[in-house]
Amino acid sequence: MFNPLACALLCAALGPACAQTLPVRALPTDIPPPRIDGRLDDAAWTAAPAFNAFRRYRPDTQTEVTDYRSEVRVLIEPGALVFAIRAWDPKPDEIRAPLSRRDQVWPDQDSVTVWIDAAGRGEHAQFLRVNAAGSVTDGLYSAAHDEEDSAPDFLDVELAAQRLPDGYSVEIRWPLANLRYPLDGERPWGLMVTRRVPRDLPYSYSSAPLHREQAHLLTQLQRLADEAPLREQLHQARHLALRAEGTLRRQEPGGGSKANLGLELQWRPRADWLIDAIWRPDFSQVELDEPQLAGNTRFALFVPEKRAFFLESSDVVGQIPPDGWGVSRGLLAFYSRSVTAPRWGLRATQRGSESEGTLLALRDAGGGLLLRADAFGTRSSPADRPSELLFARQRQRIGDTLALAGLLSLRDWGAGASTRVAGLDAIWQPSEAWQWRGHGLVSEDRTAVDGEGGLQAAPARRASALWASARWRDGDWRVLMDAERIAPGFVNDNGFVPQAGIRRLSLDLLHAFHPEESTIAAWEALLRAVDTRALRDPAGGVAQGQAVSQALQPGFWLLGPWVSELFGHWNLERQRTRPGGPLHRPRSFTLGLDSHPGARLSYLHLEATLGDRVDQELDRVGHGLELSSQISWRQPLPGGRNLEIEQRFGGGRVRAPGGAAALDERNAQTKLILHLSREQAIRLLWQWQRLRRVAKPGAIAAAREHSRTGTLTWLARDGALKGWSLGASWSRDEGEAPRRELFLKYQTGWAWH
Repeated sequence: MFNPLACALLCAALGPACAQTLPVRALPTDIPPPRIDGRLDDAAWTAAPAFNAFRRYRPDTQTEVTDYRSEVRVLIEPGALVFAIRAWDPKPDEIRAPLSRRDQVWPDQDSVTVWIDAAGRGEHAQFLRVNAAGSVTDGLYSAAHDEEDSAPDFLDVELAAQRLPDGYSVEIRWPLANLRYPLDGERPWGLMVTRRVPRDLPYSYSSAPLHREQAHLLTQLQRLADEAPLREQLHQARHLALRAEGTLRRQEPGGGSKANLGLELQWRPRADWLIDAIWRPDFSQVELDEPQLAGNTRFALFVPEKRAFFLESSDVVGQIPPDGWGVSRGLLAFYSRSVTAPRWGLRATQRGSESEGTLLALRDAGGGLLLRADAFGTRSSPADRPSELLFARQRQRIGDTLALAGLLSLRDWGAGASTRVAGLDAIWQPSEAWQWRGHGLVSEDRTAVDGEGGLQAAPARRASALWASARWRDGDWRVLMDAERIAPGFVNDNGFVPQAGIRRLSLDLLHAFHPEESTIAAWEALLRAVDTRALRDPAGGVAQGQAVSQALQPGFWLLGPWVSELFGHWNLERQRTRPGGPLHRPRSFTLGLDSHPGARLSYLHLEATLGDRVDQELDRVGHGLELSSQISWRQPLPGGRNLEIEQRFGGGRVRAPGGAAALDERNAQTKLILHLSREQAIRLLWQWQRLRRVAKPGAIAAAREHSRTGTLTWLARDGALKGWSLGASWSRDEGEAPRRELFLKYQTGWAWH
């Protein structure tokens, strides 16, 4: 139960973190709730107290804001928090407010963001970012990584934006049933409102006393001036939603017509428990993954999750995307993309004041890949049989600085074939400057892949994976150190294990500079180093420990006008492609640019690596390059419509000693989205991938691959529970007949609060 005295003592201990409060008002019973239309003209707002003491924290700190004033009002109504945000602008014609896809509100757009830490621990916050046209990005922010994860979607939140002669306004109703909080938590909730103003220099404003030197955004969250009306409702926040979707598709050649009925249930019996269930879901119309260059790599590539069911409770599951080196330590225990075609699934998530946990059970129909890794590469084989999956993780806080979690991960392939992983992970933050984390995992593999790629049972083999990390930050200095050891034979069919049988050490050292009165808002000097060595593994052909890859990368990063980032680094590397092979010493340079130039040319990405590249197949070094680019254009159309054009291109080449191309790989993706309104859009997508390899007599045969895919889809939504799509797709791989599909999907649902 909430204890006001405990809250007061806690705020006293936290000091500045509780110094700023947001005024709040409980909606009187004789006043109707505000209508969410963005106008802020309802009677409920006239008596709600306003907070307008916003301050600028980027590119520099200013406590007095005159040009871009902001104001927020907060109401507590039955079952929801409601926000009214007013943003003044001295040049309203310069406001950038395009209609955008969900989770595509980037720094090039005028927007406001509401952050809510309902657990009150300063570890995670749910956020909702709304631009001046009402487009939205939502998700979870992690203080430990100082990163946003826009994958989770809070579809039950109502929102609207309104353009005004002197700026814009935003109205948000956030149901308590969509917020993640413990039932009897004694810690006060943390809240904050921020605003982005993209001009020649990007400006950021906050209702909380942020400054750019802080380790993360949650250090100075505000508290509600009066939490009592909110606390009275927390025990009543129950929610039940049932969604049904029907899909009808016709495939050619040979597929005929198919129909599927799927169900999804979300039940919140009380504030700290959430139950999710799916039966026969259809994820076939999830947007295609961006193409990646895979022709000259030995290891499996990470693919981000886009399926909604797996994004819920992602903060409790503990998945961490790969780091700057592409190392995926946080996915060894669980990687949701290892599930290809779920037939049913059930997940329970519990959040307490000092603990949290999740349990997931699921049946996968198969169709993906089995990964088996060693120090020098990842082998893959078809996972063409059904399996059952179980994953559990329970995390407990110990005091205010330590959290310890235990986990269990099982994959049963039937007939005695299975993989299991159990272990612990921990995070310890003794101060704002220091953070320590790590894990210890043990795997048991009872599978074997026969000569034809089939899976069969085998005697149990056990292996371990250990990792420790230290992060230090003090002012403009940052240091990150990692050490890990993954034993030969470590296997987890629920996780992502692209490399095993290694010991890896890495170091990232960074110093930031903030010039005064300069077009360069900030710049950083950095030095990165990594050393990966193979462990002795006679069964895997590694007779003795040896270097696999080593790299030293001195570099820089600049932040300039138009939210532009320029970065570059030398790549001083050593690579070995096979056990006992030569240790190559390629040298190259990487230069890149990320920019948001304006309202129409909204995003520009260019990156190139030039110099030596190791040809992984032929085990030799050749001159080459690797390129990636993305251009995004937004074109306003009559009637409030908007056309979004996104073009991606990637390419890689390695030359033979004579100068001719030994390997040439390219890919491209073109995306056209016509936004008819916030609820309707037409999406056209076309992508292709091509690979050409020249034969080397006695070593490798010539290879030629070319795949093309196109989709045209009409997408529409009506609230959180109803939606439909109609479309067609076409694809073709080299040497095969084209495949065509027509599909119709309809989703409807019911909700009880």
